[in-house]
Amino acid sequence: MDSSQLFSSEKISKILLRLAPPVMLAQLIQALYNIIDSFFIGRYSSSGLTALSIVYPVQLLMIAFAVGSGVGINTVMAAKRGVGAKDEAEEYARVGTPLALLLWGLFALLFWALMPFYAKMSTDSPTVLSDVVRYGRIVCVFSLGLFLESVWTKILQADGDMKTPMAAQIVGALVNILLDPLLIFGLLGLPKMGISGAAVATVVGQSAAALIVMKKGFRRPSGLREFPRRVGKIFRLGMPNILMQSAYTFYILGLNLILSEFSDAAVTALGLYYKWQSFFFIPLSAMQTCIVPVVSFNYAARRIDRCKKTLSASVGFGLVFMSLGTLCFNCFPTPLLRVFTSDASVISIGRVGLRFTGISFLPMVTSLIFPVFFQAVGKSLKSSLLTVIRNVVLFVPLGWLFSRFGLDLFWLTFPVTELVTTVVGILFYRRFLNSEYVRTPAPLPLEDGVPALMPSHPGVIITIAREHGSSGKQIGKLVAEGLGIPFYYKEMIALAAHESGLDREFISDIHKNSPDILRDLYLNSSAVRMAIAAQAKILRKIADCGSCVIVGRAADYVLRDRPDVIRVFIHAPRAYRIRRVMEVYGDSLKEAKRNIRRSDKARSSYYRHISGRRWADARHYTLSLDSSSGVREMADRLLAYVATASGPSGTI
Repeated sequence: MDSSQLFSSEKISKILLRLAPPVMLAQLIQALYNIIDSFFIGRYSSSGLTALSIVYPVQLLMIAFAVGSGVGINTVMAAKRGVGAKDEAEEYARVGTPLALLLWGLFALLFWALMPFYAKMSTDSPTVLSDVVRYGRIVCVFSLGLFLESVWTKILQADGDMKTPMAAQIVGALVNILLDPLLIFGLLGLPKMGISGAAVATVVGQSAAALIVMKKGFRRPSGLREFPRRVGKIFRLGMPNILMQSAYTFYILGLNLILSEFSDAAVTALGLYYKWQSFFFIPLSAMQTCIVPVVSFNYAARRIDRCKKTLSASVGFGLVFMSLGTLCFNCFPTPLLRVFTSDASVISIGRVGLRFTGISFLPMVTSLIFPVFFQAVGKSLKSSLLTVIRNVVLFVPLGWLFSRFGLDLFWLTFPVTELVTTVVGILFYRRFLNSEYVRTPAPLPLEDGVPALMPSHPGVIITIAREHGSSGKQIGKLVAEGLGIPFYYKEMIALAAHESGLDREFISDIHKNSPDILRDLYLNSSAVRMAIAAQAKILRKIADCGSCVIVGRAADYVLRDRPDVIRVFIHAPRAYRIRRVMEVYGDSLKEAKRNIRRSDKARSSYYRHISGRRWADARHYTLSLDSSSGVREMADRLLAYVATASGPSGTI
């Protein structure tokens, strides 16, 4: 059963249970690494545990940039492969290694210099300060493996290899776990390094993971001429991920600074909470990962009931597993803390903290799954807003507010934050359910079935890109009639929908639905990428059937390697287009101006996303035609050009 059949027909609970175990295994190893790392440090010194908690936000910031840049590369590669541009996808993969080296160098220099200042900002204890500087400098300066592994992993995932990255993560965590006691306590003849040994174990584990993905993930870097442009594209797509992860980093840093006003023991208690949270969080994190392809496919196919069932099933599974975390945190807080420390102050503070934070596990299910759901259906703004509300608007301000009433009440920050985020998520979800696309039933199939591909004699394929109101569609239809060849516009969309199983309206409106902000994130959502790939596939099939005229959908770029394509861009002065839109569509003057602006902006963004080129640049087209002299005249000019297609290309 292929993925489309699996996502469209299999029982939702079975799909999630089938997808989740491999994800959970890798995350379990990572969680055990976090717990065991702190276990051995706690056995060595209590100051070391505090230092780990203080350095944790810095490590998260490095991970945010490492993974975020990898996500940007992965996203560009997936988009390029979706429209058949494998060579261009490979060029972006070649950027990965030098970009990882650049980021590593910047972080190494920055945090070597700033780590003492950062430590003084977080603690007054000379012992803790020393541990922070030693541990922090090692994990930052020797973090090359982290950056390389993150980038190479995303390149492999873009190639469809999911097993090698998973194996690398498991091996890296196991190496870290094995080296921790040896280097911290000086076992088997190795030097006793204390907290520095834990840091060395961390970077060696990262390097081991990088070596595993290196063989398949490394691409020889290409020239530097295109490096800035490609890096700009990578960060434009990866930045939302970086910002969201960084928000998580800064809220933990903010909470650490608030707790440092009370004591180092309070900071340590917060760090131990995150260690155990990462363990109980595994099933919920797996649900976040697994629902994305299921929801994306069914939303694009307009099977909204299956989207709802996927959300309900993931929340249900999450609540069951997170209930166990709530139970453990509230019934056994002291044993959980004693795994890491015997410090009476940490245990006293942490006992209260775990009970409050344990309550937050239940609303955390929805507060974390809603953003992923909205990302899966292309609602990037809602997804980002929920993350910002949780990590920026609520956590630190509420932490500061509740801390004014005492340390015990500080821990109320967690359940209140998750509850408020959940309420906002429910409100967003209700608006989503009331949207026109969701409420309107999918149109029934046409009585005469799906339009068939129309075979034609080989000769010429004319692609037409056009400004809104320039009459490009009408000109294309007249040219097709004059040449006696097929004309594809709405027919192409119907064929793509039939080919992919996606909804016809969803495919038709992917560029229209693109929001003004976070546009790139929307166009790179899973649902939209599927629609773009379906269009590209059907465009190539149409071209293989012979001569035709194709309007829109970046067809000139998708068919860029074919020698029989005439690429036409039709434009007109703005005043002409405004009059034309008012005549054809009945728009008022204000509506015509607004619709022209929106449509042209959406088409331009869509084309740039597909091709990386500027939409209206005449250099990318065979002909650039000004239609203001008349629809019929432009059609005749184009027909005349086709008749003498061996003549020079240029602007008419």
